[in-house]
Amino acid sequence: MRERLTHRNLQSNPHASFLLVEHGPGYRGVRLFLYKTKEVTDSELIARMTRRGLTPEEDKQKGPKFLVYFTVQKILPLIGGGESNMTLV
Repeated sequence: MRERLTHRNLQSNPHASFLLVEHGPGYRGVRLFLYKTKEVTDSELIARMTRRGLTPEEDKQKGPKFLVYFTVQKILPLIGGGESNMTLV
């Protein structure tokens, strides 16, 4: 995560949500309710986990990176309020 609005928001409120939309007919997917548990600035660890291949200069221009860990507090269906049939492994 870069130092942008989402990162700044997580500094004052560790709660977040994420929509996971499945491709296919209809509205399928889940809403994940998350809680930030840890934040790491270890550049070597972040580099190992980064997929994008930026040059070191381009990466530095974009600003610092943070590795943010979350726990899933609740999983709900994309639509409605009932429980999701999705489980965490």
